[in-house]
Amino acid sequence: MIRSRGLGKTFRSRSRGEVRALRDLSLDCAEGEVYALLGPNGAGKTTALRILSTLIRPTVGEAWIGDRSVLEAPELVRRDLGVVSYETRPYDRLTPRETAFLFGRLHDMEDRRIEENLGRVADLLRMEEFLDEPAERLSTGMKQKTVLLRALITDPRVLLFDEPTAGLDVLTAKGVMDYIRTLRDQGRTILFSTHVLWEAERLADRIGIIHRGGLVAEGSLAELRARTGLSDLEEIFFALVEGE
Repeated sequence: MIRSRGLGKTFRSRSRGEVRALRDLSLDCAEGEVYALLGPNGAGKTTALRILSTLIRPTVGEAWIGDRSVLEAPELVRRDLGVVSYETRPYDRLTPRETAFLFGRLHDMEDRRIEENLGRVADLLRMEEFLDEPAERLSTGMKQKTVLLRALITDPRVLLFDEPTAGLDVLTAKGVMDYIRTLRDQGRTILFSTHVLWEAERLADRIGIIHRGGLVAEGSLAELRARTGLSDLEEIFFALVEGE
């Protein structure tokens, strides 16, 4: 469902010259699978997700969502995607309800279907009390839920989450993780990046560990334990990253 082959991305920086943000990244996330991309800050997680979500183009390599190339058919790819990033912010003057209708209509959805999806998502995320409040009045956690609503209103088959709990309080972060678990149980394909190891340990079917722009290990938690001889994911992570 999500595939990349040999992805690389190079930027030019005035202070640092040529920067290789991503190098030779090849990964596979099967339909109905939850894949966690782990790595320290600056490892290349966000760059990888921006390429997969068609926001930027790779310097080299290719990627697909289903059978569609993110390079050759970005508009069609976007119709299958729900994208959530810690950098995304809702429109201050719009309420969550207005945001849902805006993005639903942009995807040519009928209002009846938007309303049905809105009720379902708002109930699961416990948003009923602030659906009609302008985003500028909402707390950080409420705004993040609005971003989730925006991504999920179209009922996408594939979901890309970039650090979805960054900056959230413990209770709101747990709510977001619980919702990702619900999406997994519904058979959605989910790729999420995080540096919070317990999120990957509890949710992921497979884990990829990325460091300095490259994938240093990939597999189920059981496979990573067998590879390293360690049982704790934190110890596994540090052993693989420091070994790299």
